[in-house]
Amino acid sequence: MSNNKFTIHVISVAFERLGELKVFVQSWLNQTENNWKLTVIHDGKNDKFNEIMEDYKKQRPDQIEYYSTEKRYNDYGHSLRDQALKKIKGEYVLLSNCDNYFVPKAMKYINEALSHIGSDLDVLMFNMVHSHQRKPNEGKPIPSYSPLNVEYARNAIDVSSAIVKKELAEQVGFRDKTFAGDATYFEDIYKIKKNETKIGKIARILLIHN
Repeated sequence: MSNNKFTIHVISVAFERLGELKVFVQSWLNQTENNWKLTVIHDGKNDKFNEIMEDYKKQRPDQIEYYSTEKRYNDYGHSLRDQALKKIKGEYVLLSNCDNYFVPKAMKYINEALSHIGSDLDVLMFNMVHSHQRKPNEGKPIPSYSPLNVEYARNAIDVSSAIVKKELAEQVGFRDKTFAGDATYFEDIYKIKKNETKIGKIARILLIHN
């Protein structure tokens, strides 16, 4: 395990798409630094999901856990996130979907930023490649699978493109169960401390959103 003083708890939601799930989990096994924990939650029962995740848990029993909900919520995974944010196992939390892919040095660059900025950092953002076609305020639409220069603003940040301090994430939960829930989550975090919120950014692409 890494000697870093921070642990990042990755909470990821899944619904079927088991091939993508394997790529996602493997992207964490591939990390060059290991101060992370991963919880994967399936939206409803799925025996094949359990089989796949049990194999991964055997590889990293201290880092990987998984479970399926008794029923399917079918709300973009937001209810699953809301439940999991009450049980964060690290100083910071990263929310994701199980069809994303994180680059092998994502944790290395996150660790470097946290060590440089310090433990009073509330949110650490990083750039990404986004799979959605986006409509900027001006100009032509941005095609899918283009870089997203992440900013702390609605329509400019994805739930997977930032880690958040445990205490703040626990306090706000994930109350907005609509498509715009990602933006509401970050807005709720900002409301706690407002202009005193300490936000940092890594000017690198650390994940591919699918």
